[in-house]
Amino acid sequence: MGGAISSRRVLSAWVALFPLGEVIWSGQKLFAESILRILPANDSIDGILVHLPYKFIKHRVQSRGIYLNTNFDDLDSVIILVEMQKKITNLHCNLRKEKGEFIKGGVIQGKNTHGKHSHGKSSHTKNSHGEDVLITNNCVLFVQIKYKDSLKNIFKFMDYVYQHTSATALVFICDNFLYDNEIYNPHEDLNTTILHSSVLTYLVPYDSMIAYQEKDQYDQYMFELYWGIQNKSDVVHINYHLDFGKYFNYTFFHYMKNFLLDLKEYITYEIHFSIHKNFTIDPRYCFIRDSSYCISKPDYMNSNVVREVVEQQVRSLCVYQLTATRGDHDKQEVQPHRAEDTTGEQLPTYTHNKRFSEKFIQYINALFDFGFEKNLCSSGSNDLSKKCSDKILAHLGVPVQEVNKCFLKNFHAYMKDMIKTKFYVYSIQINGQTYKLKLNKDISIRLICSAFRVMPKRCMDYFAGGVYGTSLVRKKSKKKELVAFYILLLLVLSHILGTLLNYLVSCHLDAIERKD
Repeated sequence: MGGAISSRRVLSAWVALFPLGEVIWSGQKLFAESILRILPANDSIDGILVHLPYKFIKHRVQSRGIYLNTNFDDLDSVIILVEMQKKITNLHCNLRKEKGEFIKGGVIQGKNTHGKHSHGKSSHTKNSHGEDVLITNNCVLFVQIKYKDSLKNIFKFMDYVYQHTSATALVFICDNFLYDNEIYNPHEDLNTTILHSSVLTYLVPYDSMIAYQEKDQYDQYMFELYWGIQNKSDVVHINYHLDFGKYFNYTFFHYMKNFLLDLKEYITYEIHFSIHKNFTIDPRYCFIRDSSYCISKPDYMNSNVVREVVEQQVRSLCVYQLTATRGDHDKQEVQPHRAEDTTGEQLPTYTHNKRFSEKFIQYINALFDFGFEKNLCSSGSNDLSKKCSDKILAHLGVPVQEVNKCFLKNFHAYMKDMIKTKFYVYSIQINGQTYKLKLNKDISIRLICSAFRVMPKRCMDYFAGGVYGTSLVRKKSKKKELVAFYILLLLVLSHILGTLLNYLVSCHLDAIERKD
């Protein structure tokens, strides 16, 4: 049960499938940049990441697969099936956590690595591009998901798989309509980011897996999962797809503010907004009710939010264009190219150059009142109005009249460039490689830092856990733990003091009674 994977050029990740018995890493040129491949057919699959552990950025992980032929609507039955699979002694891949990981080497560019079998260890080989290859006997779990109501089970199942199995990854084969809806209008049941450790989780459309589903040959393939950045450079270039209606999208410039500003000599970035022009969007979220200029469903609603979102996107582009500078970034050898997204659409042209704007980052933080140094709008909610925008621009020293002039002159041209017929709002492109993933601070920093040919000190400190190595989430967690410790200490001391007082009072009363 698998899938005839459609030959789609993509710019995101790898999930390569190899028939067992084939020589891995043969002499031919394999793993062309930014392609998800299935050998020997050279087919590819594209999907959406729910969670991406760093291991799959650093290593090419190869595992065999197993398909769970069960109804995902009933989570208990799925878990029971997994527990049954764990008890099978001759299963072609490992699901039992207590069994340990069984690693062996592969054949790379004609060389036999003769890797020794080992339990609980990582055995690495190197391919011609220098990336580590990790071959494991642990399973990649494939599960079909048909209905929207089943999405609420995904995070619970991820937790179970991570805590109670040794599975390498979890791949959900989604009904085509369900998958397309996630692209157009991300489901609320998946509207979160995972801050704790979990299993790699990937959503793919059913059409991409039809042939494998029919043949039930998952046990005959080796699946490679790799999301590393191959096009490394001295100055990293980011294309960020921004949506003012999505919390997990626009907060990127909040939690990444200090990191981006610290590395402004090493990073350039472009901003891309997207709007939709189709009939899959609720008309309430359309700037024009004939389904032209539609936005994805906002996480918040207030009066006239659609008009404000659309107009603020154009104003924000003007702010970026007027304040972005090149600096010394022209010196890097990696030239910008006309990129395409995973649907074959070309990216907008209005910011097609490598620049950096410090003012734009400050503008976004002030616009959404992210602890900005001055509360300029104080509306009690996200204020995307022109009135609020003008106040922020004046405070930042950005010429308001120039922004207004840019808005009037370029409104329709910018809007035309924003139109996407099929585009996933949670997308970031780093050095030409696209990731469809709800980002958090940790994975954002790790992805960007991994794109450097030589990591700047800021990145090395983060990976080493130095001055910058603690994320905001961890800092808050440690602070909460410290507060909890002090509260517990006070309770213990209060209990001891109370016990002592009770003892002294009892002794005093006994002494009085003896005198009487």
